[in-house]
Amino acid sequence: MRIHGLAAASLEALTGYDWPGNVRQLENTIERAVALESTNELHVELPAERPKARAAAAGADGASTTTTGMSIPAGAVLPEGVNMEHYVADIERSLLQAALSQTNGVQVRAADVLGVSYRSFRHLMKKYEL
Repeated sequence: MRIHGLAAASLEALTGYDWPGNVRQLENTIERAVALESTNELHVELPAERPKARAAAAGADGASTTTTGMSIPAGAVLPEGVNMEHYVADIERSLLQAALSQTNGVQVRAADVLGVSYRSFRHLMKKYEL
């Protein structure tokens, strides 16, 4: 069956969705809609994570705050294929370096700033060769 048009509601949904820097997501959504369409008018279903993304983006300053008080930019989306282990390691390494900088290199105080035991702090220092 050939598709001759796009449903008005689908066009409105597609243009209203922020597609947070991910053209592949848009492309995959259109391809999926075309593959599943059984009429000559295309009806597009937005990605399922949209309600979660909208809830995460809700906030007076456009950012949500975690229980640790760290701010997450509104609409922040991880790239497809992100390696969680490397991603978390980069964050841990950055936190260690920031804590050391803040405490002028005093490791016991840096561990306190991060809310970890000195033993855990030393383990992480060794792990990341800092």
